[in-house]
Amino acid sequence: MVAPRFLFALLGCAVLLLTGCTGSSGSRDGTVDGSGESRPVPRDRDGRSESATGDFDKDGYDDFVTVEANRASGGSGGHVVVVPGSKSGLDAARATRYVDVYSAPLLRGDLDGDGFTDLVATREPTRPGRKAEPGAAYQAVVMFGGMNGLGKPVAVAAPRRFLAVAVADVDGDGALDLIDRGKGAQEKDPERIAGRIAYGPIDRDGAPARLVQQDWEAAGGGATSGDFDADGFGDLLFTGSPPYAEDEEPGPDPVPAAAYFRGSPDGPVPADPPRGLDNGTEDGVLTPLAGDVNGDGITDLLVGGGGVAPPAEGLDPGQLTIVHGAPGGPGTGRRNTVFSQETPGIPGDSQGKDMFGAVSGTGDVNGDGHPDLVINTPGEDKAGRFTLLPGAIDGSGPDPSRATAFDATTYGVKSISATMPLLDIDGDGHTDVVAETSDGFLLFPGGAAEFPAREPELTEGAKDVR
Repeated sequence: MVAPRFLFALLGCAVLLLTGCTGSSGSRDGTVDGSGESRPVPRDRDGRSESATGDFDKDGYDDFVTVEANRASGGSGGHVVVVPGSKSGLDAARATRYVDVYSAPLLRGDLDGDGFTDLVATREPTRPGRKAEPGAAYQAVVMFGGMNGLGKPVAVAAPRRFLAVAVADVDGDGALDLIDRGKGAQEKDPERIAGRIAYGPIDRDGAPARLVQQDWEAAGGGATSGDFDADGFGDLLFTGSPPYAEDEEPGPDPVPAAAYFRGSPDGPVPADPPRGLDNGTEDGVLTPLAGDVNGDGITDLLVGGGGVAPPAEGLDPGQLTIVHGAPGGPGTGRRNTVFSQETPGIPGDSQGKDMFGAVSGTGDVNGDGHPDLVINTPGEDKAGRFTLLPGAIDGSGPDPSRATAFDATTYGVKSISATMPLLDIDGDGHTDVVAETSDGFLLFPGGAAEFPAREPELTEGAKDVR
């Protein structure tokens, strides 16, 4: 069987060594800091809406987070690096590094209900240069937000390994819940562990309000969360590759590659998966992302994978399918929208290994009130590209006729890829794009007149962390 490829990986464990500089000694009340810089009014960050989870310390600037690759860990994980936002962009001088072996997904949300966004990551059982300790397991950890930024990692209090793949309020009680995918959702796996839900709020010691077992009955892999039917409850979509090869007959009760659950007062309830999720590639299945692409207030699924003319070998050229959210569930209302490099107006052409649409996200880069769509093409010319599709002024969604591509060669780097989620790093009310490059991170500032509003600025990422 082809090994699954998931955009979101596993999460991590227990208490860790925290190093780094928390930065300036200025005020944190949103007025003027020690440098005399006037800060924007702190925004209401309750952690329960998709668009309000970027700012960990509520200083008015969204903060960037990434997992820095660690060669000593064998490539499976690395350090979590947090780079605060500021009026002038990414503030590497105040960056913080969490030293251990962590892996994605990096999840954001106010887990303890104190008004500050928290960060969830996965700590791996390995240590740089050493084998895993006996009995060690992957475990989710929470870095709680506060006036001074994120705190030290606190392990989620749950027996055995807890792999947090999503944050959602699945029972609609106003508290965010952590979703554990379980282990080995396969017919022949003797060590299979059912998934669990750590219902919120989660206290500062990592203890959930309650821990409930939930068998997701789907192939392992990633999960996508969002209120896809606008009923006030968080919904969940699990995706993965079937646990058998293409030439192998599945058993009498085959494990599905996708499983969908609608939130309810009693928690997740199984429902029919939305249509349009046939996003298999030569390298497995991609976990969809979520975002509101047309500004109707209902979360949509951004499904990467597939392609126009798959090559005989290697990854597909790729396409992005928008499965629109609707009161009846995603895909029950407006017909799916499909974008590829064959779509009129979108630069480029479909070639093998391009993987157009592998990662995408939404945000308002020009401040016109209409969401814009950013689409990655990681394999373009072996260097990568991201493409901006502005939101149509009539509110119908992304407008490919006004698409603009941003290539690695234009900025003198060997590779480029837009990171998600899209954030307002400089606090001016326009969404920015932080692009990962071979030399660090390029900040593409949003602005009303044009995008980028000014020349992208390079931050050398973890190299600037002390």
